[in-house]
Amino acid sequence: ANCFVAAMVRILLCGDVRGYLPDLCKMVDSLQKKLAEDQRFKAVFCVGEFSSEEMDLDVKPSVPVYFIDCGPACQDLIDESPGGDEISENLHFMGHYGVTTVEGIKVAFLSGRLRQDLFDEKEDEEADGDEGQHLPQAGDLSKYGSQDVGDRDLHAAATLSSSSASRSAGAGPSWEQLKAKEKEKEALKSQLFVEGCYTPLTIERLQEEIADSGGIDLLLTSEWPKGVMAGLKDAWPEEATARRLAKSAAKQVSSGPVAEIAQHAEPKYHAVGLGGVFWRRVPWTHENRGEVHAATGQLKCGVCRMVSLGAVDGSRPGVKDLPQSNNSYRKPEENEGEQKPQKWLHGLDIDPKAMPATADDATPNPWAKKLEAVSTYDQVPGLERPDFSGMDKEEKRRWMQKFGIKPDEMLGAADKIEKANAPKEKKEKHKSLYKVSEKEKKRRKTGGDGHLPFAAKERMHSARG
Repeated sequence: ANCFVAAMVRILLCGDVRGYLPDLCKMVDSLQKKLAEDQRFKAVFCVGEFSSEEMDLDVKPSVPVYFIDCGPACQDLIDESPGGDEISENLHFMGHYGVTTVEGIKVAFLSGRLRQDLFDEKEDEEADGDEGQHLPQAGDLSKYGSQDVGDRDLHAAATLSSSSASRSAGAGPSWEQLKAKEKEKEALKSQLFVEGCYTPLTIERLQEEIADSGGIDLLLTSEWPKGVMAGLKDAWPEEATARRLAKSAAKQVSSGPVAEIAQHAEPKYHAVGLGGVFWRRVPWTHENRGEVHAATGQLKCGVCRMVSLGAVDGSRPGVKDLPQSNNSYRKPEENEGEQKPQKWLHGLDIDPKAMPATADDATPNPWAKKLEAVSTYDQVPGLERPDFSGMDKEEKRRWMQKFGIKPDEMLGAADKIEKANAPKEKKEKHKSLYKVSEKEKKRRKTGGDGHLPFAAKERMHSARG
């Protein structure tokens, strides 16, 4: 038992510091004083926005603090120390990305945020398994040119000729402009970080380091993995408020590339920030990382536990409160629950030498490919069954407006047609175990009473009479 305890490493996870380093140190000191010497925390790992416009670095943490950053000083830290550095005593910037070992724990980390225009739309759609909405990115509207036409312009366009109308509407970007923009995009993709944002090259390099690491214990990212809400069952009443806050955060601070990293790394724990809410997702089962049973030869995969942490100052730095519907009703205690301070420090005991543990309440991997039953989609090469699980309400509304039917109803109708057209199996005709003569069969069909006993015949005749 002593060997098992000695193998465990006790650490703290912290959410968005945002310059409140003295508050973090004060809280850690108070926790350390309550613990015995051999039970104290060995390190603190911070995710989310660590830096702010003004930072107080004069304080000395009693426990080594390791942080990633996506705050105002993120790009400056990366430019000065891409591989990480000790900013002050016991305060370590981990770097832009990579895999390192802290107190025996194998830690993979990624600083910065997503810059959507540097990632192909196809790659982002493949990583999207969440029911959340896609937020507009800066520059989304620029590629369509000037399309803002006022009422006065519309009236003029109706009276002018087609050539003058096209000029009033405004011309789109020229071929040279599109080519220059594409060239600039490719140049940015060849860099590792642009204005505090990671690029596809960063994700590729990090995946290579993770593949050579031999297993990740802890993954640190500021953003949430996109699609992490998939596969969850309905929340219990006491968890409804936290689930609602988590769902709101997942819609606004999730990243497809982070989901790729989480799926590739298959860590024991994944710490995220920016959401401003403390929420522990139900563990999900890995697809490749686990133990092989010597007797059966089967792979028993472990699980990943994702922990979202609140901000030290109680804010939600990456989330804007979504407007509530006028028709929605909430209990007063539910609204009070959303205003409560969110936990921003969370302790963990990690055994670096152990494989990822299993969990009875684990869900399937949120990004696992769904296994469909054998149907027409499997019989026809190149034809796949559509999946509408990731559509939000606005996409379903547009679908209904265009096709006049809901996506789920369309799939249901297709399944009914397929079932109706499927060849029916002929059931084997029932055969009696008792031998009956042809004469007896004929008598039973015609309704004769020759097969009845004498007493039964007497009763029948008396009833008729």
